[in-house]
Amino acid sequence: MVAGAAISILVASQAFADFSLTDWRYVKPIIFPADLSQEGLVELTPDYEVFASSSPRLIDLRIIADDGDEVPYKAEVSRGERQRTSFNAALRDKGYVPGRYTTFVADLGRDGVLHNEIEIRTSSSNFRGTATVEASNDGNTWARIAEEQVYDFTVKEIPLTSRDTRVKYTDSTARYLRVQIADEGDGPLEITGATVFFVKETKAREVTWPVSILSTGRDAELRVTLVELDLGGPGLPSYRLALKTSDVNFYREVTLETSPDREEWRPLVSRSAIYAYDTPKFVGTSLMFTFQETTSRYFRLVIYDEDNPALRVQRVDMWGLRRRLVFSADPGRSYELYYGNDEARKPSYDIERIFPYLATEKLPEAGLGRQAENPGFVQVVPPPPPDPPLSERLPWLFPSAVVVAAIVVAFLLFGVLRKAREMLPPPEQ
Repeated sequence: MVAGAAISILVASQAFADFSLTDWRYVKPIIFPADLSQEGLVELTPDYEVFASSSPRLIDLRIIADDGDEVPYKAEVSRGERQRTSFNAALRDKGYVPGRYTTFVADLGRDGVLHNEIEIRTSSSNFRGTATVEASNDGNTWARIAEEQVYDFTVKEIPLTSRDTRVKYTDSTARYLRVQIADEGDGPLEITGATVFFVKETKAREVTWPVSILSTGRDAELRVTLVELDLGGPGLPSYRLALKTSDVNFYREVTLETSPDREEWRPLVSRSAIYAYDTPKFVGTSLMFTFQETTSRYFRLVIYDEDNPALRVQRVDMWGLRRRLVFSADPGRSYELYYGNDEARKPSYDIERIFPYLATEKLPEAGLGRQAENPGFVQVVPPPPPDPPLSERLPWLFPSAVVVAAIVVAFLLFGVLRKAREMLPPPEQ
């Protein structure tokens, strides 16, 4: 009832922002799914062309209905959300069965506490094993709820530590958790504690951008490999990058730089690490890293090879956080998305304030048609710049005038002195 009333308000209210057909350059028709049969909220995802031709942060997007009304919308970034609640657990029954497993029981102190993850704390390093987790309410009857790999890989000389000792399982309210970590030749693990969590996570929704490798070069003096990348256009928000290589058993530090023109580069990521190992003690890769979101077009990946052979970078993938526009639509009407006005201001709609109270999950998804030039767009030609001052057009004129004036003054002074000598009496001898 409340949601219906809110949607009615959105439909009834006409937006009055700064929209004028003459100021927006591009337009795309909005296409509704075939099964959309009634009025309500829909979501729309801007595509590559919209990002590439809009103003920064998409503040110039306007949804216009067939009668010319501006339709309010809410722009949302799907960043994801992660909430973690931790519970301390007392350990008991710690033990080791030679050649089989290290084991312990974590006691939360009471039942009825909702949890779905346990983190094993250990001072041991360089191990890998399968962790089996069982749950019990009375400490006697056990039910298996999870089985995952846990590991630690440490190289003190680099230094490098890669560790994952968390095991996720379905939601449980059991008081006791029994953990057994299989011995795969590493001997007993020194268990120092455990923390139990309840994790509520909403994953970020992403879009993949096409990336071209423009060049790959080697700077022998700096001992680095330089890989230049192109997203194909400006305005595409990106925040995550991953490499594809056939090389194994390497560790490299990398930095990431951005540029609007491939001339001036500025640092974006300083000294991250990538690696790939396939050894008897550890198998694992980390070829991905995140960075502060940017809308730059060009990127340069600097790989610090030191005295090692250059990595063979076969492909680079890049992702951005998905944006969506949520608005109320009537399937009996047509709508268009306008964009391409760098002078537009960010609109302010009532839907921003009521959005937290609307049901916005699993909305019908609208699409976009072909990009077209807005026939009503009027290209504003800036007035020609004023003529530069005379001193800039004829830079020699002022110094020449000064010289001429000095000569004229000198002649005048000479004439005055000569007449004065004629009028004054001669000096006494």
